[in-house]
Amino acid sequence: MVSIILVIGMLTINACKDDTSLPQINGYDNSDQVSATFLKAHWTFDDTYDEAISATAPANKYGTYAFGTGQIGNALVLTKGALVYPSIANIGAANSLGDFTVSAWVKISNTGNSFTSLFGIIPTEVADVWGNLGLNFETGWKPATNDTLVPKANYLSKNTDGTMNGQDNRPDPYGTPKVGVFKQGGKWCFVAIRFNSTTHKLQVFGNGESIGAYDEKPATVVALNMRVPSKAVFGSLASSDIGFTAAGVRGDWMPMATASIDDLRVFNTPVSDADLKALYNLGVAGR
Repeated sequence: MVSIILVIGMLTINACKDDTSLPQINGYDNSDQVSATFLKAHWTFDDTYDEAISATAPANKYGTYAFGTGQIGNALVLTKGALVYPSIANIGAANSLGDFTVSAWVKISNTGNSFTSLFGIIPTEVADVWGNLGLNFETGWKPATNDTLVPKANYLSKNTDGTMNGQDNRPDPYGTPKVGVFKQGGKWCFVAIRFNSTTHKLQVFGNGESIGAYDEKPATVVALNMRVPSKAVFGSLASSDIGFTAAGVRGDWMPMATASIDDLRVFNTPVSDADLKALYNLGVAGR
């Protein structure tokens, strides 16, 4: 009897261990400590669709969606699916994300025929498909057998005169010279987009490294001024079939996403290179 009690006690102690008992990685115990002051929205997808900081549940879910094994705990698995959230206060005001970083663990493959929108903040009355910002993939460029991914950053800001300033950035793995060859198709990989209004840079990161080919933007590219009200959306650009009626009917080139998404974070700062590397290294360790 004594030996059984001792074994149970040891199991209990081991089950209660947390990341602080492990060696730090890049100065952190886990991903939640990285740039924590600036974290404004966080989707863990650990058996919940809710945004963790505000406890906001999706207003609507479309297509096929489920939970599956992720890089850090569980993940959202979309199969031609999308989630649409109501406006979230931390990321919903016009000046909420003047500077921003969006990071996530993703498993996605090329399709050879369609673009994939992973995450965006989209104004409710948008008359085209593009949101205020977006983390997307050019999955239509190459067939599913090609493992080179092309993540894409999108920025669309309202100018003082009411016109729009749109910018994007992506790797150019098929250019001369090649820039940002990211062979992670069908694998869990860490991607991030980052905008810095002081340096006028819109950047794309893959597994902790800058891989964008077109980082430098004109001096007119200033702090993001978002159109509001807006909604956080996983798996789709704006389309009438997910409630953005002014955007019109979904185009064949932009079906709802087929991808797995884990640990998506939205920061209201350009997270440093060191902290993006830390998020990658911590995620590799599952924490």
